[in-house]
This record gives sequence, C-alpha cells and structure tokens, in this order.
Amino acid sequence: MGQIGKPEPLHTYKPCAIYYEGSDSLEYVRQDTPSVYRRVDDFLTLILSMNTRDIVGFKLKGFRHFYLRHFEASFRSQRQDFLELVKIVEEALSEVGDNFFDEERRIAYQRALNIAQSDKVEVRDLPRAARG
Repeated sequence: MGQIGKPEPLHTYKPCAIYYEGSDSLEYVRQDTPSVYRRVDDFLTLILSMNTRDIVGFKLKGFRHFYLRHFEASFRSQRQDFLELVKIVEEALSEVGDNFFDEERRIAYQRALNIAQSDKVEVRDLPRAARG
C-alpha cells in the first residue's frame, strides 16, 4: 500500500499508436498540441507542431493492406500482444527506399522512424482491427 496522499500508479504508460478503421490509418502523436498535417506521399503524413514545426507524430494511411502484406503472418506465428511501430516504419522506409525518390521524402521517413525509435511506440489490437 502506498503512502497516504500519494496514489499508486495503476499501470506503466507505454506510448501506443492508434489504428483508425474508418480511415484505414495508423496514427501516433506524442504531444497534445495544435498541429499541422504535412502529407509526404500516399502512405506517410508527418504531424508537426503548429507553433514550432517540430515533428510531434505521424500517420500511416492505407495501413491495412501494408500490414497484411508485411506483418500478419509473422505476427500470428510470434503470438505477441503488440507490434513495435519502429518495425513498421523500418519496413516502409525499406520499401520506399527501393524505389527512386527525392531526398526530402527520404528525410521525412527517417524523421518518422526516429520518433518511433525514441518513444518505443507499440501498436496494440491491430491484428483484429486490420483483419476486419
């Protein structure tokens, strides 16, 4: 039992990306602040602070197809409760990296990867949502 006046934590916070079935997108925002969404390509959108223009998150559009193509089989075989967002962004960076694209786009993917790595973001409940 904790000390009087100090509540005990119910659980430890873990950064988590959210899957939005209606828009088929996976979104992670690390900071609740007025934001601007900057579309990089058909898959990646960076979320920037309106005041500082620092990256505060990102959105992956058309995620269901990407997940089913790259992760569903391995996710099922590993029987995990979560998937690390950094693995998803690494796979996306690898896939678009195989195609020719400009340096600005490559930097945008690297920025999304950096935020996923530094925050150690998890994706939970995604397989059920993605499979529909």
